[in-house]
Parts: sequence; C-alpha cells; structure tokens
Amino acid sequence: MFKIGIRFKFILFTSLLIATIGASSSWFFFTQTKKQLEEELKKRGYSLISQLAQDEEVKDSMSVAQKAFFEEPIRRLRNLDIERELAYWRVLLAPGDVLLEEEEPWIKTEIEKIPAHRNIEDITELVFNILFTDNGEQFYNFVVPIYEKRTIADEEFAAQIFGIDEDNNKTEEKLLGIIQIGLTPERINKKMQTILWTSSLPLGFVIVLVGIGVSYFIANGIVKPVRHLVKITDKVASGDLSQKVEISSKDEIGLLASRFNQMTKGLKQLMDEKEGVMIELKDLNKKLSSINDELVQRNEQLKDTQEQLIRTEKLAAVGTLASGVSHELRNPLSAIKNAVFLLKRKLSRNVMPDVDEKVLQFLDIMDKEIDRSTRIINDLLGFTRVAKPARIRSDIRIVINDALSRVTIAENIKLSKDLQSDLPMVTIDANQIGQVLINLIENACQAMTDGGKLQISTRKSKTFTEIEIADSGCGIPEKEINKIFDPLFTTKPKGIGMGLAVCHGIIDKHNGTIEVKSREGKGTNMIIKLPLEDKDAGTG
Repeated sequence: MFKIGIRFKFILFTSLLIATIGASSSWFFFTQTKKQLEEELKKRGYSLISQLAQDEEVKDSMSVAQKAFFEEPIRRLRNLDIERELAYWRVLLAPGDVLLEEEEPWIKTEIEKIPAHRNIEDITELVFNILFTDNGEQFYNFVVPIYEKRTIADEEFAAQIFGIDEDNNKTEEKLLGIIQIGLTPERINKKMQTILWTSSLPLGFVIVLVGIGVSYFIANGIVKPVRHLVKITDKVASGDLSQKVEISSKDEIGLLASRFNQMTKGLKQLMDEKEGVMIELKDLNKKLSSINDELVQRNEQLKDTQEQLIRTEKLAAVGTLASGVSHELRNPLSAIKNAVFLLKRKLSRNVMPDVDEKVLQFLDIMDKEIDRSTRIINDLLGFTRVAKPARIRSDIRIVINDALSRVTIAENIKLSKDLQSDLPMVTIDANQIGQVLINLIENACQAMTDGGKLQISTRKSKTFTEIEIADSGCGIPEKEINKIFDPLFTTKPKGIGMGLAVCHGIIDKHNGTIEVKSREGKGTNMIIKLPLEDKDAGTG
C-alpha cells in the first residue's frame, strides 16, 4: 500500500495554503480591475449622453421632428467614442413615436429587439440599466429626457429691462422626447481576458511555485531528522538494538532522540535477559518433547496391543462359544421343535375344537424362538466356519435381484434400483455374496422404522465392480463406525453382533472390501467392491 510521508503532507498542505492565498489575491485583483473598468465605461456613457442631450441642434431636430438633422450630432457622438464602445442609439418623440434608431453593424442584436422606453412621460432624469439580449449580448443602456429650448418672450424682456421681477417658473418646460444609447462591455471583457491570461494566472502560478519551493526547504529542515529517526526505529524494530540516534539539536526532536536512545538501551538489556531465559526454556522444552514423544509412542503401542488382545479374546470367545454351544444346543432345539410341531398338530382346531387360544399362541411363540435360536447358532458357526468360496462367473444383477426376492421390504420403504446393464461378469460365490446382500438390505430396512428410501446401484471402477446399498434411516454414530464389523458388537436390542462380522469375512475371502459412509440422522451407504480379476478364483 502506498504510504504518504510527513514531508509530502507538509509540502502539500503549505502549497495548498499558499495557492489558496495566491488564487484569492489574483481573483481580488481581477474583480477590482473589472469593477474599475465597468465604472469607467459607465462614466463614459453618462458623458456621451449628457453631451448629446445638451446639444442645441439635437433639440432643434426633435422640435421639428426631422431625422436628417441628427446626422451631424450622431457623427460628433461617434467621434467622441474613441474606444468604439457605442453600440446603438434611439430617439423617441413624445408621446412615444420612434424618430430614429440605428445600431453599429458589428453587434449581433437587431435594434428592434432592444427594448425601448415607451412611457417617456415617466422619465424625468437620466436613467441607467444593463440589458441582456436573447443571443447573449450585454449592453449598458442610458436614457435621458430632452426638453424644449426656452426663448425670452417680449414681456419677460421688458421685465428684465425695467427691473420688474416676474416668476420665471410660471411656464413649465415642454418634454420633446428621450434619447437612448447603449454601450457594449465587449472591450472590457476582452481586456479582462487578457489580464487573466497575462497577469492573474501567471502571478498565481508564480506564487504556487514559490510556495512549493519554500515549503520544500522548510520541510527538509523539519522532516530530515524525523526521517533519520524513522530509519533507526525500523532497524530497532527488526532486532538491531545497537542503533543510536545521532541528533544533537536542543529542540523537541533532540529531546525525542535522547529519550529514544535511553529506551533502546533499556530494551537491549531486557532482550539479553530474555534470551538467557529462552535458552533455558528451549532446553527444557526439548527434554519434555522427547519424553512426550516417547510416552505417545508407548501409549500407541499399548493401545494397539490392547486392541489386538481384546480382538483375540473376542475371537477366542466366539470360537469356544460356537464350538461348544452349537453341539450342545442344536440337538435339544431340534427335539423341542419336533415336539412343538406335534403339539400344534394334536391341538389344532380340527382335532380339538375347544382348545384354549392362548395355548396355540404360546406354541407359535416357542416355534419362532426356536427358529431364532437356530439362526444364532448358525451365525456363530458361520463366523468360525466360513467355507472357501466356490467361485463361478456370475451376473451381479441376477445375484442382487435374487437377494431382493428373499427379503421382505415394508410398504413404507420406497425401493429404487440403478443396475448398469454393461457390467462385466464377476467370479464369485453367488450364495455367499447373496447372503451378504440379504444381511445388508435387512439392516437398511430395520434402520428405517418410519419408512424411507432404499437405493441399490452398481457401477464399474478401474479394477472393481461396486455395489452400493443406501438408506435414509437413522444412520450410525461416528464413534461406532469403526466397531460395526467387530464380532459381538451390536446396537440392536435382539442382535448378537455377528451379521456384519460374517459379511466382512465373506467379502475379505473374495479379496474385496466393504466400506461404510454414514451420517447420524441422515442415512447410511454400504459399498461393496469386488475385484474384476481375482487371481485366487477357481472354477466351481
């Protein structure tokens, strides 16, 4: 970002101040000169029209109303107009008839468009005003009344001879008309433009240049020590505390430099002490860091060992449980199931119409629980005795549709399928993969107790065929995602946590992977990846 220095600010402010003063002085000189020239023009207008009004030939011409008699007075008037400022002249006879009106050929406005004073009786003395025409011209307009020339009557002459006093004011002077002339200020305007360009602007420019020069020298005297102090401050800020300001003046800047040197000296002492403390802290920090790294490594090793031990114990417990329970419970469960079957047959409505309904309900409950116990035993055995896959080349779409036909999907769950038709054949155990799909679809449906959307799709990646089962159910908490494939881990009230463990084992034996993406409250996506080419695959 561009920074404005104090010297630039000082020069700019001083220059603007001087420029303002210079411009004001030039403007005052300009306006006073113009005002003086306008007063001179006004005086010349008064003089010209006064001489014309006192001309006896003018009065005679107006008395006889002869236009031709005005040629000589107008010629004399124009000769008196040395500056060529006379623009027009007009003579009106009482009560308002125009006797003569003419204008100089160089003016733009026609004389007819210049206003005339028709009510000449209202004009009793010389009148001055400024006129502005439609085309922008300006005129100094002068109007003077003309009265009839007095002559001495016989009675007045006799009274003067014999010393008889008579009232000379008994007879009023007769108004012959008015004379109107106009002067143009064009010469003044041109002269003022000349003054503006030859005097005012150059004078203002010189004042500004002088102001800038003076400001520059003053600024150097003030700003140079400050700039030196700023440079030293920058070096101190960068860490060089050995810098010292060499300013020996006795003014405020010198005092500031002295205080600055004292401050840097004290700061250097503090920094030296701080460096000693920091070195000690650094050594201690290295020791603590080394100890902490060792503790973290030991903790990770302990955690891995503990997890491995827990998993080993789980697997051992599952194996022991599966091998012991399966043999001990299967045969009794089979016998009980056969007995329940016979009881249901003997106690049916056809054989015993008056049998108690609750007895039949309890028998149904026993039959279902026996089936559930059998499935649990099969799951335990399935986890410990997952057979080697009998792989054959299969169409994954057929496997998916077959799995869907074996699962009951609730009516409030909307099923959508996107099974690509150009997928290559995969070498799999169709029964085992079907078991995995059934388990995952049932889990998805159980997660959507209030209904939702179940979507099954397939796609091909570089080396895998992917099957994705997505639901809009309750989702899996983030902290439990890494545990769902562990045996005996379950969040279901009636589950034992073997279903996903068995699925993971089957997919793992197919050299594939199963991934989980879930957001609690949003749903879960289970993605199965089966290799397109499996080196371990055989023919079945």
